[in-house]
Amino acid sequence: MPSALARRATPVIALGLGLALALAVPPPALASPGDVRVRVGVTGGPYTASVGLVFTGPRTLFGGFYCAADGLSPTPLTALVDADEQYGLGGVKARWDTKAQDFVVTEIHGDVAEGKKKWNAYVNEEKIKKGPCHTAIKSGDKVRWTLE
Repeated sequence: MPSALARRATPVIALGLGLALALAVPPPALASPGDVRVRVGVTGGPYTASVGLVFTGPRTLFGGFYCAADGLSPTPLTALVDADEQYGLGGVKARWDTKAQDFVVTEIHGDVAEGKKKWNAYVNEEKIKKGPCHTAIKSGDKVRWTLE
């Protein structure tokens, strides 16, 4: 028969092991087959940031509009919103443009697009030619949003 000390230690060790396992966080996994890993940067205003890998995929954004290039692929805008959620860029605001059927980014981290300045997206250093929800991105891409 185990000693009284050993009998008391067993639940404590089990509790400690259970807590350690509960707190262990596995590396982030892709949430769905359409998700990718990209790098995201923000430049052009007083706030500048470049964050680590961002997991992003097609999703519903501000006001309930679905943002996915060709209905399936993640986009520069989903990457920006996910970078804000994963790394805390300080907030992203956008409005829906009914004519273009796409979002227009109006503010990142308090840097507002006003007057002649607007937020433009670049993928691998090339300015996107379509709207931010109509441009597909893939794993390994570098997405940059610049206020210009």
